[in-house]
Amino acid sequence: MGAVLGLGLGYDPVTAFLLLATVIVTVVIAVYIVVNLACAGYFLRRRREVLKPLRHLLVPLLGIIAFVPALLTAAGIPAFDFVTELTAPVSYAGPIVGIWMAAGVVVLLVLLRRHPERIAETARVHLDEPDPTGHPQNGAVQP
Repeated sequence: MGAVLGLGLGYDPVTAFLLLATVIVTVVIAVYIVVNLACAGYFLRRRREVLKPLRHLLVPLLGIIAFVPALLTAAGIPAFDFVTELTAPVSYAGPIVGIWMAAGVVVLLVLLRRHPERIAETARVHLDEPDPTGHPQNGAVQP
């Protein structure tokens, strides 16, 4: 709400919408790329016994390759002939997302160093361990 109201008061509604939409699209594409990397890393490091190279390595790699141009386009970085540079203030979206993600990495590193148990707890939240009766928690369906 703060970003929407602040940008809406600082710029006209169309410019505020364009800036927020550009930030959101850039973040979503970056997250998609990171998830593809995480998939490959997970199966290489933790589940190598069920690793299927086509499904767990090649498909994520192709997803990354396909979305790098989309990321550069969304951020307005003219790395390709078909990408035009964004005009200010919409051009601020790329640096905003870069700073936001860098801050997230710094927070993660600080937590890993000072409070590694918090990271472990976060990982446990997403596990689907059966309860004592043998039923999965959180309504998850086991294969």
